[in-house]
Amino acid sequence: MSTCEWADLLVDPRGIRDVFTTPPDLDECSLFYCHIDERGTSITLGFDIPLAPDALFHEDGDTKANAFEFFITFMSVTGLQISGWGGSVRRSVRMSRSQQDGDITLSVESPTERIAFQAQEAKISRARAYLAA
Repeated sequence: MSTCEWADLLVDPRGIRDVFTTPPDLDECSLFYCHIDERGTSITLGFDIPLAPDALFHEDGDTKANAFEFFITFMSVTGLQISGWGGSVRRSVRMSRSQQDGDITLSVESPTERIAFQAQEAKISRARAYLAA
């Protein structure tokens, strides 16, 4: 699967596909946020990229956005594995659908850290275009 096809794994890919002709490659995004919620067995990852959306985002018609941040929430997470977490700039992010059970498999890896898990579904939970300094 192409790294940009991750959007097709979302419950509703239209949200990200409405603002980007080709969704940003997750490897090119900065992963700046990871929230693990054991109550709802969900994980939210926040990504940021210095890239303006291809289309107007919500009502931001007057904003000269040159960056975009978005949060992907993964629900019904199982098999969470974490090894290290400490601000690696370069990470490899892989998101795919398991042929066996249809779950989404996600892995984030760098030479010093690794996060991996499976989830039943994923959605964009928050997104915004903005003007970065």
